[in-house]
This record gives sequence, structure tokens and C-alpha cells, in this order.
Amino acid sequence: MKKRKSFFWTRGTIIFSCCLILISFPTFVNSQEAKVRIGAAVSMTGRLAKEGSLVKKGYETWTEWVNGRGGINVGGKLHKVEMIYYDDKADATTSAKLTEKLITEDKVNLILGPYSSGIAAATSAIGEKYGYVTIAPVANGDFVYERGFKYLFSVLSMATQDLVPVAELAVKQIPKPKTFAAVVLDHVFTLPAIDGVKKKSLESGLQEVYYGKFPVNTSDFSGILTTIKGKDPDLLYFGGFFPDAVSFYRQAKELNVNAKLYTTTGTAGHPDWLSVMKKDGEYVLAQVPWHQDMPYKGPFFTSASFNDFWKKKYGEEADYFSACGFVSGILMQLAIEKAGSLDQTKIRDVLRAIDVETFFGKFKFDEKGKNIAHRMGIIQVQSGKQVLIDPPQPGAKILYPAPSWKER
Repeated sequence: MKKRKSFFWTRGTIIFSCCLILISFPTFVNSQEAKVRIGAAVSMTGRLAKEGSLVKKGYETWTEWVNGRGGINVGGKLHKVEMIYYDDKADATTSAKLTEKLITEDKVNLILGPYSSGIAAATSAIGEKYGYVTIAPVANGDFVYERGFKYLFSVLSMATQDLVPVAELAVKQIPKPKTFAAVVLDHVFTLPAIDGVKKKSLESGLQEVYYGKFPVNTSDFSGILTTIKGKDPDLLYFGGFFPDAVSFYRQAKELNVNAKLYTTTGTAGHPDWLSVMKKDGEYVLAQVPWHQDMPYKGPFFTSASFNDFWKKKYGEEADYFSACGFVSGILMQLAIEKAGSLDQTKIRDVLRAIDVETFFGKFKFDEKGKNIAHRMGIIQVQSGKQVLIDPPQPGAKILYPAPSWKER
């Protein structure tokens, strides 16, 4: 009887053990699942939290989308994407330290960059130090790409080209503008952006009547605006970030400083411009890296279908910050799949040779990592909407000259 009990006990133990193995088997398999680990230090707090969080949202949405398709094909095997994020608090030194942590401690395979040229300049130096490919989603200050780096790639065209299309549009208008004034934040992104449109304006025969810089954290523009009012420029070029542009144009209204055309470096295309500025934000032009009405087609989305995808998921229009983040993921995905490897040098070489159109626009890199195929779109705020006027759209045209503040 004891032997019989022992037999049944042994058989039961074996069966129970087998069941435990079978139950735990999926967990074991999942723990061994092939992954591509990608790191990003982005601004979730601090002065750039809004923009940084939107870029991060683009990264997160791409990760969910690509994993929903099975992941990235690396040499014939699907790898799920695992993203690791840190908050750089909008500080370049912090971002650089966190990027090094991602590489040396977290052992990520690749790096997706932060928001802003100043911060990307610091983080890309770390990527270069360790030979890590870095894709910079919203960092197009020209100097960032003039340091001889081999592993850094820009999503955007360079800042000196940002507002050039505005000058090209302006000189075609009737009455033709004759003069311009330029006001610019002393910053590595805004300076080249305004210098680029200034150069194009001078080449087009326009006369500069005012050029002035202002430091970070300026909130009182009354002195600058009073001087500009006395110059009566036809075109007013403003280079600054969102809070700067809000203060500048609110004070322009208060002081009744008028022009036939107003611009900002991107901020009139910001998702918060319409709600913050309301009617005071009308008629202003800005460059936008991406817009749903652009005509681009890619391997996965068109400009329009990407916006539809975004609206279905979030119940709102896609913004260009998030689009920059999402397309950075697609670029990384295309490069890895073409390389068939996670080797940094192989991925870098694929990116150097890439020539592709995506929902965001075209990508072709020079030896410095600059995207030489991208061209900024131009929007104008019209009746509470950010209307794409360049590239030209059916039924859309520039409103020029802008009415004076008192006539609005």
C-alpha cells in the first residue's frame, strides 16, 4: 500500500510540476522576446515641457503603432520596441548626463533626441562619443551640424531656411513691400532663422529699417516696438519662442505697431497659439515642419491619412511636434530594417544613403547629417485656423496686407 501511495504521489508531483512549467512557459518566452531598446531624454518639466511632451507623445505613439505591427524586422526576426525615457527638465547638462546613462547603464540600442537645438547640441555630443546613432526630431540650429559628427541626423531642414519662403511670398504681393524690421531672441535657433530670411529679403531688394536682439526671459518689448513704430516697416520678422511671441504681439497691439505682414519663428503654428492669442494672433505667418494638408506620401501613411490616424486615436488634429517624434521612429525603423542589424555603423551608413519620402516629407542627408530634402511649409492664421499657404493649396491664399490693429 505504501508503494502504491508513493507511486501516485510521485506521478502527481510530476504532473503538477509539468503544469507549473507549462504555466510559466509563456512568461519565460516573453522574457526572452527580442527587443530594440531605444532611449530618449526629453523635457517633461521645465520651460520646454509642452513641446518636449508633444515630441514624447510622438515617440510613444510610434512605439505602440510599430509594436502593433509585430515590431521591427531585424535580419528576418521581429523585435518589439522598448522605449526608456528620462525627464531632462529642459536643461542641456542634465540631458547630456541622462543620455550617457541610457547608453552606459540602460544599454539602449539607439537614441532619439530631445526638443530644441541647444539641448540636442549637448546630447548629440554624447551619442558621438560612444558612436551611437542619434536622430534629432526638432533641432535644426545650423551650428549643431557643423561639428564634424558622423552619427547625428536631423529630421528638419536647417534653421537658416525656415522663413525663406515667407520672403519669397512677400515680394510677390501687391502692393510690393519695400522695407522690413527684424526682432530676434539671442539664441542658437532663432538667430540663424531670422538671419536666413533677412538675407533673402536683402537679396530680393527689400530694405532693412531695424534689426535688434533681445535676451532670454525678456517680457517688456515696449522700447523695441516704439522704435519700430517710428520706422513703419512693411514686413515684421519676429524670432522667439512661444512666450516671447505672445508678449511681443500683445504689446504690438497695445502700442498700435502695424505692418503689412507679421511673422514668428514657428510659434503661430504652435497648437496653443489659437487658444492663447485668439483674434490677436490673426494674420501672423510661421513656418511649420509638417501640416496635414501637405501632399506627401510614405510607405505607411500620407500626410492626410496620418492626421486621420491621429484623430481616430486622440480625437484631435495631429501637431507638428508629435509628427516630428513619430517620423523619427519611422526613420529609425526603416534604417534598422534596411541594415538588417542593430550595429550602429551599419544603421548610420543606411541613413547616410537614404532617399525616401514619408508622410512628413522627404529625407536625404548630406555628410553632416543635415536633411537637405526637407522644406518648411508656411501657415497663416486666418479666421481662427492655421491655414497652409505654402506649398500652395486649392482655395488657400495669403491675406495681404494685414489690416491695422484698430481696423480688426
